[in-house]
Amino acid sequence: MIETILTLIVVGIFIRWVNRNLPKWIGNAGEKAVKREIEKLEKANPNTYFSFHDLYIPKKDGTYSQIDHVIVSEYGIFVLETKSYSGWIFGDAKQKYWTQVIYQKKSKFLNPIWQNKGHIKYLNEWLGDGYNNLTTHSIILFSSQANFKTDIKTDEAQIIYIKNLRKTLEQYREPVINKAKVETVVKKLQSLEHFEKEDKNEIAKTHVQNIKSKKFLEKKKIEQNICPKCGGTLQIRKGKYGEFKGCSNFPKCRFTEKLKA
Repeated sequence: MIETILTLIVVGIFIRWVNRNLPKWIGNAGEKAVKREIEKLEKANPNTYFSFHDLYIPKKDGTYSQIDHVIVSEYGIFVLETKSYSGWIFGDAKQKYWTQVIYQKKSKFLNPIWQNKGHIKYLNEWLGDGYNNLTTHSIILFSSQANFKTDIKTDEAQIIYIKNLRKTLEQYREPVINKAKVETVVKKLQSLEHFEKEDKNEIAKTHVQNIKSKKFLEKKKIEQNICPKCGGTLQIRKGKYGEFKGCSNFPKCRFTEKLKA
């Protein structure tokens, strides 16, 4: 009897441990799959593409913006955001959150188009004058297990499957950045790779804490009917999907928050 109870406890602890770490494992698998596709591209086009992975770009406020992958070439700077989600994906270019559905279980995640737009903004700020207006391409990558249930079309980013990355990148054949600037950008990004593993782990830990703190403050502002994006007043409005909170500074600010049922 005691052995059975102990076994159940151990099994329960193991299941919780797996559930806690599974998203991280899936995410790492997705990052590795993207990296393999990029390596194939670099091998087929020597000295044409220069890639960087898991970069932490310093921001003006002392925090960091974490970018999954950056590829520099004379065809532009490609900023890649990887989402290793499976199941049905519902979203819209203008929505703050998208939805993942697996067996009737719904989960929300931040609009990756907005997310990558922020990455590009901070990358440009960090690159500085003369390099902050170079042609940049935003690419959002999903695993082949993702099934899009809404038509997500936008000029702001390309949303593709990981397996189509190389084919997508090779479509860009018009040089838009001269080789001297490519070399300078590459050297600038190489300067971010000097972190020791311990330093990078500490930066990553702080980065996650900052994100959690930002989400908490945003939630508090919404509860007080303050727009977390511009500081305007949130007002209750009606849409075809029900009531929601919208910013008083619309259309300049398009922040919305759906009201809980």
